[in-house]
Amino acid sequence: MVTIALLSDVHGNLPALEAVAKDILSCSPDGVFVLGDMINGCPWSDQVLDRLHEYGWPMLLGNHDDAVLQLGTPRMEPRYADRERYATLWWTRAQLSPRHSALLAALPTELQPGLDGTAPLRLVHGIPGNFFVGLRPDSPEGWAARQLEPISESTLAGGHTHVPMLRRIRRWLVVNTGSVAACYDGDPRASYALLYGDAHNWRAEIRRVVYDLDAVDVGYHETGLLVEGGVMAEMFRRSVMTGLPWVSDFTWWIREQPAELSLDMRGALRTYDAIHGPGHWAFPYV
Repeated sequence: MVTIALLSDVHGNLPALEAVAKDILSCSPDGVFVLGDMINGCPWSDQVLDRLHEYGWPMLLGNHDDAVLQLGTPRMEPRYADRERYATLWWTRAQLSPRHSALLAALPTELQPGLDGTAPLRLVHGIPGNFFVGLRPDSPEGWAARQLEPISESTLAGGHTHVPMLRRIRRWLVVNTGSVAACYDGDPRASYALLYGDAHNWRAEIRRVVYDLDAVDVGYHETGLLVEGGVMAEMFRRSVMTGLPWVSDFTWWIREQPAELSLDMRGALRTYDAIHGPGHWAFPYV
C-alpha cells in the first residue's frame, strides 16, 4: 500500500500551510503533491513558496499562480490592467522575487505520478486542460462525465473549487482536496486529502486541520494587504475566516454586472452585500 498526501489552494496562507504540513508529516506518506494556487489571497505568498520549495513537494501551476505571472508581460490579459479590481494580484506580484517567478513558470499543469505498485492516477488543478474549471459535489453528473471522458486513469484528483469532495462519477473516483487557505463548505479549518493506493485502485479520505485564524487576521493588517489589496483582499479574508465562498461569489457576481459598476469597487461591494450572502449567493450553485 502506498500513501500520498494531496493539498491545493494554499493562496499564501502560511499559518494554514504550516498546520497542514505538520499533520501530513505525522502521517508519514510516501509522497506529497501540491495541486496549484499556492499564491495570492493571503499575506505570505513568498514565504509559502519558500516553504514548499524547502519541503521539495512537486507542485502544479494553478490559475492564480498563472495570473500573477502574467502581470507586466506581453501575455497579460487586458482585464488585469485594472489595478483596483485586481489589486491583490499586483500586491502579491510585488512580494515575489525573480526566483519565485522562475519557480512558478517552470511548473506543469498536470502530473501522472507513476508510483510503483499503484494504479494510474491523474493530478490536476481544475479539470484536465482547464485550470479555471473544477469539479464539485453538485456538478451535474453528465457534464462532469464529459470532462472526465478523455482521462484513461480511473482516479482524478484536483482542487480549485475549495470544496472538499470524494465522489464516484461513473467509472472515475474524483477527489477534490478542498483548500488549505479557505474552504467553501462553512468549515474554516484547512483541508487536504490522503490517498491510499495499490495496483488495483485508490481510496481517499479528507482531513481537516485547525490552525490559528487570528494570526491570519493580524497578517492582513500588519502587511498592508487588507488596505492595499482593496475589496478583493477584504472578500478573501471573509472567506478565510468563515469558510464560505465570499470572494469567489463576489468575483462571479461583478463579472455579470455592467462594466461601469466595477469603476467603484466599494460601491459595488455595498450593492452586493445588500442582496447576497449565505443562503443568497449570486453564483447559480446547484
